[in-house]
Amino acid sequence: MRKRWTIATAVCVLVFTPHSYVSANTEADTGTIESKDEVVYANLFANGGIQELYIVNALTVTEEGLISDYGQYDTITNLTDLSAIEQKDEEITLNAPVGTFHYQGNIQKDPQLPWDIEIRYLLDGDQLDAEDIVGESGTFELEIDITQNDTMDEAFFDHYLLQVSVPLNSDLFTAIDAPDATIANAGKNKQLAFTVMPEEGAELRLSAEASAIELESIEISALPSSFAIDMPDTEELTGEFDSLTGAIGELANGVGGLKNGIQELSSGLTELGKGSAQFQTGLTDLSSSGSDLVTASSQLQAGLNEVNTALNGAEDDLSFDMGTELTSGLDELVAGLRELAGGLDTLGAHHQQGYQALEEAMNQLPAATLSEEAIGKLYETTEDRETLDVLVDSYTAAQTVKGTFDAVKEAFTSVQPALQEMSTSVTDMADGLHTMSQSLSAVADSFDADAGLGELTNGISQLASQYSQFHEGLASYTGGVSKVANEYNQIHQGIQESATGSAQLVDGGASLQAGMNELHDATAEIPEQMQQEIDDMIAQYDKSDFEPRSFVHENNDDQVENVQFVIHTEPLTKEEPSPEVEEEEEPNIWQRFLNLFRF
Repeated sequence: MRKRWTIATAVCVLVFTPHSYVSANTEADTGTIESKDEVVYANLFANGGIQELYIVNALTVTEEGLISDYGQYDTITNLTDLSAIEQKDEEITLNAPVGTFHYQGNIQKDPQLPWDIEIRYLLDGDQLDAEDIVGESGTFELEIDITQNDTMDEAFFDHYLLQVSVPLNSDLFTAIDAPDATIANAGKNKQLAFTVMPEEGAELRLSAEASAIELESIEISALPSSFAIDMPDTEELTGEFDSLTGAIGELANGVGGLKNGIQELSSGLTELGKGSAQFQTGLTDLSSSGSDLVTASSQLQAGLNEVNTALNGAEDDLSFDMGTELTSGLDELVAGLRELAGGLDTLGAHHQQGYQALEEAMNQLPAATLSEEAIGKLYETTEDRETLDVLVDSYTAAQTVKGTFDAVKEAFTSVQPALQEMSTSVTDMADGLHTMSQSLSAVADSFDADAGLGELTNGISQLASQYSQFHEGLASYTGGVSKVANEYNQIHQGIQESATGSAQLVDGGASLQAGMNELHDATAEIPEQMQQEIDDMIAQYDKSDFEPRSFVHENNDDQVENVQFVIHTEPLTKEEPSPEVEEEEEPNIWQRFLNLFRF
């Protein structure tokens, strides 16, 4: 009994001793914090609004004593021991032993995160409040929008990587569709994991066929994206672009050569047009002269036939007067032959003049230098296909004209010698007949009709017969010349059109060259630009140089080593009825005191 009273007395002393006596204030030594970690916990409403926000601080103490930390907390809880923690404004002080000291700070007034999170729930296309969708069935859609909170330190948004995890019960959700998520099996659940990169917001979407909808908490974790990215070897890639830009440069030079060739072609076509006009004029004159020649030759042939007929039908009645008429007829025949020879000379001169002009124009056309492969490359590298079509068509037409001329050149060159030979023959014939006429006139008084008539008749008959063949050839030739003159009109028209279009060819060639030079200038810096883009992209995701900073207060930045975020939404589940519990009467202080001595 005495022992019990002793214990009771001691308890009374402990209970009723003033607190000031127990916690007699003694001045403590200053402690040292080596580092600090902060874990930010956020509990969200179903729509993404912040319901509760608190930070668990882990202080690594290397020297025991009084230490200070900073934060704008509404309440503080010691998670390590029962020692007191004092808060004055934004400074927290405590007496901490060596080791890791944990305490919790709650932020109740206007809690915020570096990210604004909005969550929407849809059923069969209609948006519903979170509490209204529980237990429903149909086509379920979940939309999570994550954006930057401009009122918070942007360092977390710019350097932190978010992992968003959405668990779906396989018994309740089927036909799950989430294009941007990685789907894994986690027991009876399908775990949908989304990744949100630093400096980027996100619009996360998923859909499923649901029955009796219930959702567990959506989990969002945020960690600094501090992994380093090794620079890839881009030499081969940029080298390929170097080859491409070099090829474009060569193509630009080739187009420059094409433009020069087009200019030469234009000049050649212009000269060809001039020569063709002269040649056409010559052919027209030749055709007109040929018609006159045929008419004169017909008259000459008729005269020869009359003389031949007269001689053959007048052997018995021939008198001296007949000889006078014969010499007159021969003189007329000689005059006609000489006129014919002159016409042939004129024809030959016109032909030679026109041919020389045509040959000079043809020589102005450059030889073919573009292959089908080169033309194909031009089509691959230009957008102005209409101009290029005109260029290629005109180039092809010019080469066709040049090839045709080369093929018929021998025939053209043989015409003038033939006309010269024909003129010489006609002149010789005229000279012979003139000599005969003079001889007949000289011997008119002593002419022995019986002796010479037979020879004269025979000679005239042969002349008439041979001249008939000559006349037929002359008519055929002049007819051919006339046909050539008519057909050459179309050739000349085509040459003139080509010459007229050559100006457009020159303009098109200049435009094409300017475009190729612009393309070359634009692509010349592609390797450097690509390397810069690669460097910028890597810099965007390489956050290895990020210096951690405190979420709660800038005065902690020197000690902070790691800050991470753990975020949960409230689950959407059916409320289970709670069992009834009998309320026990709360003991008073004296009853609790007596209970201390019950054994």
